[in-house]
Amino acid sequence: MGSPKTIATIEKAFGVVEELARMDGGRATDLADRLEMPISTVYDHLTTLEQLEYVVEREDGYHPSMRFLKLGAERRSKLGLYGSAAAEVAGLADETGELASLMIEEHDRGVVLSLEEGDRAIDPHNFVGIRMPLHTTALGKAILAHLPAERRASILDRYGDKKLTERTITDRETLESQLERVAEQGYAVDRGELIVGVLCVATPIVDTDDRVHGSICVCGPISRLREADAFERIKDAVLQAGNVIEVNLGYSAL
Repeated sequence: MGSPKTIATIEKAFGVVEELARMDGGRATDLADRLEMPISTVYDHLTTLEQLEYVVEREDGYHPSMRFLKLGAERRSKLGLYGSAAAEVAGLADETGELASLMIEEHDRGVVLSLEEGDRAIDPHNFVGIRMPLHTTALGKAILAHLPAERRASILDRYGDKKLTERTITDRETLESQLERVAEQGYAVDRGELIVGVLCVATPIVDTDDRVHGSICVCGPISRLREADAFERIKDAVLQAGNVIEVNLGYSAL
């Protein structure tokens, strides 16, 4: 079966928006050079996107508008997982003093749905909505471990060779072995696999039909969390929060 048919004009329009975001704004001439498109075509896209209020023109050029923020926020608010987990993510950050986050899988990658910072939290240089390969983070590995084997293999075939740090696991056999342990023990760990010097502990959010909806985690400096007592405290807090979210999710589905 071939690839699904796509509409070239729409692809180009979103290519313009995404390039604007990467550039942190720019002029039509800059976009045309970077996208290797005629200036007239780029200008037509920008004019249309501005009229639809998806692009805004400032003194320094064009920028994606906050309309995208509205769409994302509306979508997130309608996700049952987000409502069921919001209080627990905030509570984890307060209890541990570290960075707590919630992730879902979308289009074969992990998407950060929320971030909460405790009073000692690291600056993750990440943001809500950022996407990342699932195998590079504890959050993603917690999700991968609970996906059907065929779906997991498809995701790893597509993104499994992405290496974000020297510690990112890309060897398939090693990764599959680790995911088996994650499924057995109920939590995943990454030690500098996503961000150098950062340790993360995550647990999946699974419903009564054994479907994984996402994952929750706490991250902090390896120097602070590697000691056995600190690690166990973080792990237990994450597992407890995950269990509460699963219960909340079950009640919300009634």
